Amino acid sequence: MNPSENSPTAARAVLSDLLRSAGPLFLISVFYRIIACAALTPLVSGLAGLFLAVSGRMVASNEEIAAFLLEPLGWVAVIVIAAVSLTLIALEQACLMTLAFEASQGAVPRVLGALRFALGRGLAILNLAGRIVLRILLISVPFVALAGLIYLALPTEHDINYYLATRPPAFKWALVGLIVLGIGFAAALIAFTVRVVFSLPIVLFEASDPRMALGESGRRSKGHRLQLAIGIAIWGVIAAGAAGISTALFVWLGRLLTPMMLGHTLLLMLVIGGLFLAFSLVQLLVSIATTTSFSLLVMHWYRQRSGAEKISEVWRQAGGDYGRQDRFRISRRALIGGALLSLVAAAVTGWMLLSNADLEDRTEVAAHRGASNAAPENTLAAVERAIRDGAHWVEIDVQRTADGQVVVVHDRDLMKIGGKPLVVAETRFAELSRVDVGSWFGADFADQRIPSLGTVLDRCKGRIKVNIELKYYGRDDQLGAQVIQIVEDAGMVNDIVIMSLSYDAVRQVKNTRPKWQVGLLSAAALGDLTRLEVDFLAVHSNMVTPDFVRRVHSAGKTLQVWTVNDLVGMTRFFGMGVDAIITDEPARAVRLLVQRAEMDPVERLLVTAGLLVTGKVQHVDPMTDAM
Repeated sequence: MNPSENSPTAARAVLSDLLRSAGPLFLISVFYRIIACAALTPLVSGLAGLFLAVSGRMVASNEEIAAFLLEPLGWVAVIVIAAVSLTLIALEQACLMTLAFEASQGAVPRVLGALRFALGRGLAILNLAGRIVLRILLISVPFVALAGLIYLALPTEHDINYYLATRPPAFKWALVGLIVLGIGFAAALIAFTVRVVFSLPIVLFEASDPRMALGESGRRSKGHRLQLAIGIAIWGVIAAGAAGISTALFVWLGRLLTPMMLGHTLLLMLVIGGLFLAFSLVQLLVSIATTTSFSLLVMHWYRQRSGAEKISEVWRQAGGDYGRQDRFRISRRALIGGALLSLVAAAVTGWMLLSNADLEDRTEVAAHRGASNAAPENTLAAVERAIRDGAHWVEIDVQRTADGQVVVVHDRDLMKIGGKPLVVAETRFAELSRVDVGSWFGADFADQRIPSLGTVLDRCKGRIKVNIELKYYGRDDQLGAQVIQIVEDAGMVNDIVIMSLSYDAVRQVKNTRPKWQVGLLSAAALGDLTRLEVDFLAVHSNMVTPDFVRRVHSAGKTLQVWTVNDLVGMTRFFGMGVDAIITDEPARAVRLLVQRAEMDPVERLLVTAGLLVTGKVQHVDPMTDAM
């Protein structure tokens, strides 16, 4: 391979093969995406089910998932999923390379012939994929070990939020070390990819043993690895650029067309549905073009290094021939029918998207740790500000001190909020209450101290409802029971809910007080959260989809979403009909709800529609820039 052929010549060859074989390449890629989904979905579900069965749980969330991934069963699951994924990718690449070779020989590429040829080498490709996965794991070992050492070298005696908020020198150096390590790992993976880049076509077209193919690939790439790496890097930049440009184009079209359709529901449905379908199709085409272009690029390099004669012989022995076939023609009638079908599909898609919108705006606002962007978190000042902002709920965190007092504080220690290495569970309340926990936020809050739960409830009674999160840093069997007693003493039973990251903790509360509202706080989950015996779920915003909202409500539960601070997110979740958003910006959320209340349902629908296709809130009177 001549180094000079890495850019213009290779690009022209790839583009020529891509255009010549566009139809078959598209069919193969779509086929393998369907197969990949059909194979990986039950595999991942089965492994998740196996873990849940072994652990005796219906659902695993949060730290339980991390613990699973650190166990031997978790390692096996990751390796199996990686091997299956890589095998499916390799089979797709094998078919694409076969089609590319046919096209280079002047033949009309045949999808079924390529499938038979690639699947005939399926076991060898599976063997190759397994070897590549194992080698990647071996490459990863030193980097993972070094990352572990960096983590251990980082002072970990304080709460992680302290390091994230203040970023002391040790934290910064550790971060720099991890970045350098990440760059090194990426470079090692690129170097490995370059060495094995020819292994798949060698296995496919030379009927080589996978182990021998890996060695042979390394020999054929020797002397040209820099050029190969540059070529792969350029391909990556172009692929990423194509995805970004296509997304930006549809956002621009959405922002251009949607305001024109506001007030015309039918046209709006057509525009939204059409843009959604077109965007999905273009993204699919970009993804396919990215995958196929890489296969064609590797095949171009391979032919230069190996010649076509050997490939031809292997193909003929497998029963292939290069007889030309008539190309598929599309009639005018088919084009008209396809256009009409697309129009109907756009209308139906638009209607389905808009039908997910909740027009009642029943969502409530919960102030996260109080109005924590306006006052220091979990202080009386933050609670008062949440009340003044009009929030329906204030969300607070509680844990126990060394002398058994329940206090309102989030972190394990006071380093972030007070600059003191005092661990809450190891310090008496009298000492904690002397620490200034407001000056870190602003000089005007120097008088703020850690409040007790009882004090906060007294301040909230008759003014705002309270969402109490039980914080467990280690085991504390008494926290739930003590919170129950404090709530009952305050006469706030009907104005509180209790949640925790620990399912066992909220179940203990539920068993003690069956009529109380309890919920699970979750950032990630394996299994169906709706099956849990809780009254509500409080989940990270990334977990929420219209289907998830429907399933939660169908299970008779309510749904809270955290932490939602921007107008786009607020509008999105209001439109989905979630029961509450937990936000650091309660004033903004309440103001948005007030503005939406002044609209009629159709206007709220149009705002949601605009968000679907533009990614931003479209202003419809009386919505103003005051938002």
